[in-house]
Amino acid sequence: MFNNIKIYTTNCGLKYKNRDDLLVIHFPKGANVAGVFTKSSMPASPIKWCKKIIEKHHAKALIVNSGNANAFTGKIGDEAVIKTVNEVAKEFGCHQDEVYVSSTGVIGETLKVDLICQAIKPMIESQINHQENQEELWDKAAQAIMTTDTTKKIVRRSCQIGHKTVHLVGFAKGSGMISPDMATMLSYIFTDAKISGNTLQKILEDAVEKSFNSITVDSDQSTNDTVLLFCANAIGDHEICDSNSEEIKHFISTLNELCLELAKKIVIDGEGAKKIIEISVEQASTKIQAKQVAMAIANSPLVKTAIAGCDPNWGRIVMAVGKSCEEADPESLLIKIGDHPLTSKGAKHPNYDEKIVHEYLKNSEVKISVNLAIGSKSATVWTCDLNEEYIKINKDYRT
Repeated sequence: MFNNIKIYTTNCGLKYKNRDDLLVIHFPKGANVAGVFTKSSMPASPIKWCKKIIEKHHAKALIVNSGNANAFTGKIGDEAVIKTVNEVAKEFGCHQDEVYVSSTGVIGETLKVDLICQAIKPMIESQINHQENQEELWDKAAQAIMTTDTTKKIVRRSCQIGHKTVHLVGFAKGSGMISPDMATMLSYIFTDAKISGNTLQKILEDAVEKSFNSITVDSDQSTNDTVLLFCANAIGDHEICDSNSEEIKHFISTLNELCLELAKKIVIDGEGAKKIIEISVEQASTKIQAKQVAMAIANSPLVKTAIAGCDPNWGRIVMAVGKSCEEADPESLLIKIGDHPLTSKGAKHPNYDEKIVHEYLKNSEVKISVNLAIGSKSATVWTCDLNEEYIKINKDYRT
């Protein structure tokens, strides 16, 4: 299915015992690539490198380590990236600017790059003739990039481009420090379709906005966020160069579904999370306003803790709407939890039944909807509940 992709994993000893913490993916015939990265003003060294080379939209290799973010490590961090890139380029006989790098883990700690470099050649030599079971290799790749994740996150899809069946596989990591504009979230997506780099970039940016940029666990934006889409150019009669062409529509919708499913997997694996919460805002004046209100609700610790405790304290949702939307009118505002209306004409809805809403909040999936009644635009975001386990995980993270 993916003949132009070779997958290698190993434990190089950065942090974790008895599990792989290093991933290398090789594209022997090259691949077109698109990328979206964190908007943080404190980008990690791997982010700076990837942003520097992404405009060429061509890749021969990807290397990812977990256990250390190589972020806020100054010149030493930048040098570690160059050293890693050189080692990978030498191993595969390619140029430095064809090697993409990602890191995830603790911020501010010097990366023991020699452990990575020393592991690359033995890893490849020992596994190069054992690439038969690619399903298993994808699973190992997804596991190798995990940090506080409790489970691997991987999604497989197929779709039609013309009369050809093309395949997509994506995996991601992320559990805490998750907020829009990418979060401590790494995601890598691969396809055997033939699509140009510029076209990939356009459709990836659109897909990310509706998925990875529409989730939040704790409102904290990471230094290392990365989504990369690699196109192995194996299937198809010609390279598609127009994102608006009819033949690519099915591919785009499939990519959007894959990204959203991965994003939801990140939310439900939010540190200590027990529930996934979908928040929809309708009839806003602009999409920006709709998303702003939805994110204000999603990022409210008061809303998230109330849902964790099955407490139908809907006044907290009203609070979040009020602080995020000056145009909102209490008289026309309608808020629902599930199918249960909470507000009407600036007060509690006459049919509101707290016991019924309390029972609804015991579900593992909770929906909140807000109708602002001031326009025609809408947005949907996803978050999770916030409970004691989140505090426990993060207070002990470095110990």
